Amino acid sequence: MHWLTRLFRKEQAEKHLDVELRFHLEKQISDYIASGMSPKEARRRATLDFGGLESIKQQSRDARRANFIDDLIRDVRYGFRMLRKNPGFTAAAAITLALGIGANTAIFSIVNAVILRPLPYKDSSRIVHISAHTAMYPTFSLGLSWISLRQIRSQVLSLEQTAAYIDTEKTLTGKGEPTILSTASVTDDFFEELGATSQLGRLFTEEDSKPGLNHVVVISDSLWRTRFGADPSVLGKTLVLDKVPYIIVGVAAPKFSFPNPDQAWLPLSPSSADQQSPTFFMLQTLGKFRRGEKVERLNAQLDAVAQQTMKDHPELAAGYSFSTRPLLSDSLNNTRDAFLMLLAAATFVLLIGCANLASLLLARGSGRQREMALRATLGASRGRLLRQGLVESCLLALSGGALGVFLAAEGVQVFRIMAPADTPRLEEISIDSTLLWFSLVTSLIAGILFGIVPARRAARLDPNEALKEGAGTNLGSARSARQSRLGNALVTLEVALAFILVVGSVLMTLTLSRLLHQNPGFRTDHLLSFDLPQPPFADPENVESISQPSYVREILAKIQQIPGVAEVTASDHGVLTGMMMMQGGLVVDGAIPASSKEARSAGARYIYPNYFRIMGIPILRGREFTDRDSGIATAQRVVLVNAAMAREYWGTLDVLGKRISMSTDDKGKAVWNEVVGVVADAREVNLRGGPSPTYFLSMLQGGTGSLHLLVRTHTDPDALATTISRQIWAAYPDQPVTHIMTMSRNISESLGNERLRSVLLTLFAGIGFALALVGVYGVVSYSVARRVQEIGIRMALGAAPMDVLRMVIRQGLLPVAFGILLGAAGAFGLARVIASQLYGVKPTDPATFLGATALVLFVASLASCIPARRAMHVDPMVALRYE
Repeated sequence: MHWLTRLFRKEQAEKHLDVELRFHLEKQISDYIASGMSPKEARRRATLDFGGLESIKQQSRDARRANFIDDLIRDVRYGFRMLRKNPGFTAAAAITLALGIGANTAIFSIVNAVILRPLPYKDSSRIVHISAHTAMYPTFSLGLSWISLRQIRSQVLSLEQTAAYIDTEKTLTGKGEPTILSTASVTDDFFEELGATSQLGRLFTEEDSKPGLNHVVVISDSLWRTRFGADPSVLGKTLVLDKVPYIIVGVAAPKFSFPNPDQAWLPLSPSSADQQSPTFFMLQTLGKFRRGEKVERLNAQLDAVAQQTMKDHPELAAGYSFSTRPLLSDSLNNTRDAFLMLLAAATFVLLIGCANLASLLLARGSGRQREMALRATLGASRGRLLRQGLVESCLLALSGGALGVFLAAEGVQVFRIMAPADTPRLEEISIDSTLLWFSLVTSLIAGILFGIVPARRAARLDPNEALKEGAGTNLGSARSARQSRLGNALVTLEVALAFILVVGSVLMTLTLSRLLHQNPGFRTDHLLSFDLPQPPFADPENVESISQPSYVREILAKIQQIPGVAEVTASDHGVLTGMMMMQGGLVVDGAIPASSKEARSAGARYIYPNYFRIMGIPILRGREFTDRDSGIATAQRVVLVNAAMAREYWGTLDVLGKRISMSTDDKGKAVWNEVVGVVADAREVNLRGGPSPTYFLSMLQGGTGSLHLLVRTHTDPDALATTISRQIWAAYPDQPVTHIMTMSRNISESLGNERLRSVLLTLFAGIGFALALVGVYGVVSYSVARRVQEIGIRMALGAAPMDVLRMVIRQGLLPVAFGILLGAAGAFGLARVIASQLYGVKPTDPATFLGATALVLFVASLASCIPARRAMHVDPMVALRYE
């Protein structure tokens, strides 16, 4: 509070000077009037004199400011000398702070790039993503139809612009091995809404979407550099996508990569049928708010459009609506909580480091009491002593912050390597000036946090008492007892924060372990998987393309002949990719409640006949697909369902002979598929989600698009990856082979986010735990040093060494126990925050809390044992003479 007192005195002095100036002004005016001047002239002359006095006042202020700067420079020089004088203490403090500041700065740089920094698009804060919802797909957000897009453009006045795109992948051929390229078919106003420009050529116009003129493409800067070597004459060259040539008309400006990096953009040119279909839920739609508009008004206008759409198109059924999300929130993919959790953990590490250093400075301050008392006796004010202490702590913090910047820079690079490829805005995470500014501000705040209490205690020291007290009597004084209580309080805070970190890291590690070791419902050993995007049968413009059944049989036969291959099968979607085709409007025969007209939705997959046998998924009822279930006209249309669908829709597994309709014929009659088998549930979409209702159709009876192949091997599956890829390219030169990996690696990569969080939290918990234990050791050591005389007296009066050992350890563990209780309460309070990140374990798991408690107590006991054993060997005769 002394700095507040000095500020008050300064203000009072300035007010007193103002009163004096006003008094002189009024007196001078009176004297001039008495001498015969007019009042106006007297006031003018007196004002000139008053200006001179004001100049004196300003000079006084400048002198005080110059003196303050000189004093501050002297304090900084003295602080540097004190830090050089104690290199061991300085190094320990700098490293402690570097760990906390480095972790905090690295995570903040990541959070800033991913969450806080606006998207690199024009007026990105005003752009929202518009999604559709319908009872046909009750658990999914859908794209818009062309009908809805036109209505929103004409009726929703709260939006300044509305653009749409369809995100797809296409096969890029022409040079080297065929690859997959992310593409987006966009409306002509797409680039304008996002504020994109071209560095070469042009962007799309309205003419580009017309039939016959739509075979043009705009490529990204990264594709221009990697594929064409940044050739400035790239305009007019051809890019072959899915065997269709496109003319390059422009190269987008650097850093524009929406919606995906390394991509190309095509004109969106829908067919007439797609434009008239109310269920064409394919358009990802972006709307830009008009300035000053509110979300409530936009939602009201969208609701009105949805109600009108339902009236005009009854086939949409009830529940058709729109929702909006800011584009930034939509791009985070529900990862905001995970990043904020990591930032909180890094902040805890920094707070633990600050508490640790505060304890060290308190202990160090007891040895500098004579120095501070002498400075006060020679005229140093309490404010000056307070400032000196804060200057030294801030210098310590800045030295730790400088080392922390280096650690943070390395940490950001390591994060980019470790982070999964689907991490939002991963390419934008980099080292920039924000890292330096955040580190500087964090260092100064940390210096004040851990330096304010020791500095205040030094400033409030009574010089007379400090100069006449010896070290021994001082250590037994009431001031030293208060210092000991403050040190214990800091240890309690350190242990509480460390306990929360330990609990959080254990819970995340258990989550990862549960996911890695749970039974996915299929065999994962000796299983190789890979994708064949855009196979020949999916090419509608190639009249020579073979039919799907023939292609599948042919390619599976080629792979089957490779030595080391046991069996091979195929499906339309990859395993553990988080994706599955959803079918809405199902008509389920005999469903609960019994109604053949009830609309249903479920996951849908096309599989090859031997899929379940090779995957090791049991058939619970009926049979698997066979070659008889082919696409010929006389073949019976059949379907298999998983146990989850059988139980949800029929309430039993005995559903053989039941029927499902997914479509209608030309006359509007339902096309029925008979259930011929029930299979066990398996986690084929992701490991976190439970089994969902799914039905399976034979790949020999339908299905188009990409193929996902699964190969069961006799030998190491990794060794066959290259051989299989070459065999496919030899038969189909334009066929890309992607995502080739073992199922074990597939499972591991699908848990990349969980692994990253577990590793970082464990690292932060380890650092925080180690710093907290150093704090325990330091406080106990200081307590032993302070009580040397007391311990000597106890031993002289008959206390056994083991009694001293137990006393020291017990007193050292008391603040640790309080810290555990406080930390447990904090961990319980944060349970809701981390619950969404966990799987297979509760955030209040008793075993985790008990284990963390036992670990902290055990290691804290070890940390207390070293000074306690030193206390056991105190010589009573020496201790009684201790000064």
